[in-house]
Amino acid sequence: MKTPKPLRLSLVVIAIIFATTPQSQPKKTIPSIEGTWKLTKYIPHDQGSSEWKAYGDSIVYQKHLTSNHFTWFKYDQKNNQLLGMGGGSYKIENGKYVEDIKFFYPPGSSELGQAIPFDISIPDDEWHHKGFAKVMEVDPISGSIIVVDSSKIEEKWVRTDMRSNQKNQLIGTWDLVSYREKIDGNYIEYPEYVGYIKLITPTHFTWVYFNKNDDEIYAAGSGSYAFNDGQYKETIEMIYPENTGQLGETIEFKAEINDNKWKHLGKIPFVEVDESTGNKLKTLSLIDEIWTTHKE
Repeated sequence: MKTPKPLRLSLVVIAIIFATTPQSQPKKTIPSIEGTWKLTKYIPHDQGSSEWKAYGDSIVYQKHLTSNHFTWFKYDQKNNQLLGMGGGSYKIENGKYVEDIKFFYPPGSSELGQAIPFDISIPDDEWHHKGFAKVMEVDPISGSIIVVDSSKIEEKWVRTDMRSNQKNQLIGTWDLVSYREKIDGNYIEYPEYVGYIKLITPTHFTWVYFNKNDDEIYAAGSGSYAFNDGQYKETIEMIYPENTGQLGETIEFKAEINDNKWKHLGKIPFVEVDESTGNKLKTLSLIDEIWTTHKE
């Protein structure tokens, strides 16, 4: 039996409609950026240049990311000097990488408190990073903060070639909740305005001690680590303030992790200056801390 002509026409119409109806496009996916990266090239737009440049071997420029937080620092290892640092939380939204900056060094930067969106692409595991930071100043008439310009940021990063510690319980973002200065003393909590955060990637650790309400970083440190059977070792490769006697040291700690709490016990070398003689004295300072997994 032959198919009636009206039905045949209906099938043709349906085929045309299906062929001409716009199909939903797959969303742009970005590979995971968690881990530690090193800056390879940048364009100094603030100097009027459009050419890619690189820092010399004496400059360490690293970025560390967990699933929700980031820190970066620029460190002159020849002179043991911190040149710049920043950090906070981040998110991937609508194909862009957005940084919410919570702390910054040196003080006085207008980037503090900004949520900066960056175009991001990772061809061949190289992170291309481009965006604009607002340049803000105080209006002398109203006293309010106003935007006066923008600063273009354009960088290329590659993952560190350091050996990974693989997946372990420490990887993530941690907050210091209490510490004690004597092994038999009471634990002390920091006041609410103090931020003390630690990021652990598969290869590196970074901690920052800062004022949440003011534009000040009190101290910071970073380096590589090893973790196995409750033994945690840190090799310090960046320290601020400088000349504390800790740079290059490998320090062993006992690490106990239960119910999202990390107890961190060990001793760290510290250089003090004798006020009467001016001589430097190297002592061991107790580190007895309790950290908890970070909650925004």
